[in-house]
Formats: sequence, structure tokens, C-alpha cells
Amino acid sequence: MTHEYLKKEVAQRIKRIQAMMKGKDLGSLIIVGAGAPDMIGALRYVTNAHLWSGRAFAVLGQADPEPWLEIWSSYQAVWSRNETTTSPDRVECPEKVIERTSQLAKGYAENSKRIGLVNVDRLLAVAEYRTMTKALEGFTLDEVTDEFNHIRQIKSPFEIEAMLQNGFILDASMDVFRQNARVGRRYWDVCAEVEGFVKAQGAFWGRTKLALGLIPETVPPPRDLVMQEDHIVNFEIVYESPWGYWLEMTALLSFRELPDDACRLLQAYLQAVDNSAALAKPGNTLDMISKANDQTFLDLGYVVAGKHTPDCHTIGLDGYDGPSLWAPDTVLEANMVLSFHPGTVMEGNLGLLVSDNFLVTPEGGVRLSPHNAHRYHMLLDK
Repeated sequence: MTHEYLKKEVAQRIKRIQAMMKGKDLGSLIIVGAGAPDMIGALRYVTNAHLWSGRAFAVLGQADPEPWLEIWSSYQAVWSRNETTTSPDRVECPEKVIERTSQLAKGYAENSKRIGLVNVDRLLAVAEYRTMTKALEGFTLDEVTDEFNHIRQIKSPFEIEAMLQNGFILDASMDVFRQNARVGRRYWDVCAEVEGFVKAQGAFWGRTKLALGLIPETVPPPRDLVMQEDHIVNFEIVYESPWGYWLEMTALLSFRELPDDACRLLQAYLQAVDNSAALAKPGNTLDMISKANDQTFLDLGYVVAGKHTPDCHTIGLDGYDGPSLWAPDTVLEANMVLSFHPGTVMEGNLGLLVSDNFLVTPEGGVRLSPHNAHRYHMLLDK
């Protein structure tokens, strides 16, 4: 887990992408990234570039082992040069970013006249799209976001290790919450202490959220909300790792022992995770996992009302790696990583958010953290 090893890792990723380009006769590829969670992963996959705002573009030729990185902000260009896996002299901050991006792409595609696009439809503003398509007149443009996402959904040993590392960090963050929680303290302060711990490990951004009571929707707490002895807290942390890999995790925390209805509901969700994780095998679909979750609750005598969130989705350098947040027909493949959170909700919006992350294997889902069933309820000191 070093930057030098990451450079070798990215070189292998680029070879896989270039094989896809060759099969489609693409002379070049333009990859768009934006400065926000869930908008940077494709760009980071081939450059390790990070952004806090605006757009950036990677340009990759079919045979050139290194992409170019074009960024609108000189400050973000300096930041990227400090972290990138491509040559720092290929990180540019031109006056006209889209025009320079288009020029590089056309140079690589001079013979084939075919240019692939990743996240152009999803991330570019209308005016930016018009500028790009005008600059690329005379070339055939091929949207290959799905093909690109499919490549990055299959995690390498390096990526699995990075995500496992984050699983340990987020699980440890639950202990930080427990150690700092006290009746009368503001949730905002305790959440800040948790995020301080995670950021100290090298993460750039993420969020903490919570729900009070047996409802599933976790949100940032009101700033002045204080902890009370009768609160049942469904706490969630969603954060990237020191290497940029996102994970989601939850725990149920209380100052008193859980009442019977809360215990029963939590055990039902944990049983749903066990039942559906067993289906996280190559060849199965996300829809099969969703139906297994619902069936668990039905078998336990609950009245299922619907879903409060997708039951699972692929996750990696974005909170989801595509093709979308919820694509039921997605066929699982070995070494995909899924964020698991059974979305089944009962009548009256009765439910919990129970989250962790699993590696797809021929034997079923393998949890990428020490956050097992015994860690899902934590008793707090008053």
C-alpha cells in the first residue's frame, strides 16, 4: 500500500482500458471528473487526481501508457501533481480546458477518427457539452461509460486491500463515537470527533448521519440536538479511505438496553444481511439480493411496505461505480464490492439502516471489515 505500488496498479488498469479501446477502434478516450463525491472516481481510476470543485479531464491514447490531465484550477493542478500517478508535466491548467482536451484527443485519434467518452453525458453542463462537441467536429464520438465502469467494478488485490483497510477504520470510528457520547452532549460535537478520527487516517471527505428511533432515514443532526438517555441512535458513517475508496457502515447505539421491539427488528435486518450476502456470488443479480431481503422479513412475520433505499450497489472510488445507483439486472462478478444495506421497510416507516460492505466471491459475500453482528449494537455510558 504505497504510492509507488499504486503507480504500477494504475498502469495495469490503463492496459485493460486500452484493450477495450482497441476493441472499439477508439483512438483516444476523454474521461470527465468533477469535484464532488460520486463524480471523481472514473478520473481518479486512471490518474489518482482529486478535486474539490469544478471539472477536470483525462485524455488517454490507445497506445500511450500515460494519460494527460487537464484542470481548470491552478491550485487543484498543483494538488494533483502532488498525488497523481501520471507524470507531473502531463498535468496542465490551460486557459481553455475543453479546447486543450479536445486537441489532445484529436491528436491520438487522427487515424481512426473515433473518440470514446466517459461521463460526458453525466457530468458536463450544456454549454460545456456544446463547446466540446464543436471542438470535436469531424470525429465519431462513442459514449463508453458503461464499458469503463464495468472494468472498474472488478476490484484488484490492491483495491480490495484498500477497502479492507477502510473497513477497519470505519469500524474503529464506531468506538470513537461510543467513547465520546454522553447524555447532554451535542450529537454535532460527537460526530465531529468521529470525522476528525477518520480524517486523521488520511481521508479527504465524507459524512456522518443519524436517525433517532426505529426509522431508517439517517441525516446530519440538527446542530443543537443533545443526547438523551432514552435515545436509540442509528449512526451511519460514509467516508472515503486514505486511497479514495468509499465504504458505508452503521451501528445502533443506546444508553439503555434495547427494548424488545428494537432487538427483534435489528436481528431481522442482520438476518436479512446474512441471507442476501449468501447470494453475492458471480452470476446472481442485485434483484435476487433485494428479493431475499424482503423474504426474510416476510418469513419473520413483518408486513413489508416497500423500500427506503436500494438494497445494495457497487462501490469503490465513487459511492457507486455505475452503471447506476440501483440497476436490478446487474449481474454480479467475482471481486465486485457491494455496499449492503437491506432497504426493506415495514408499515409506518418502521425500519433501520444496517450497512456494511461485501466482496463478491464464488462462496458468497465476504465482509470487508471486522464490523460483525456483535458490533451492530453498542451500549453507551451515560
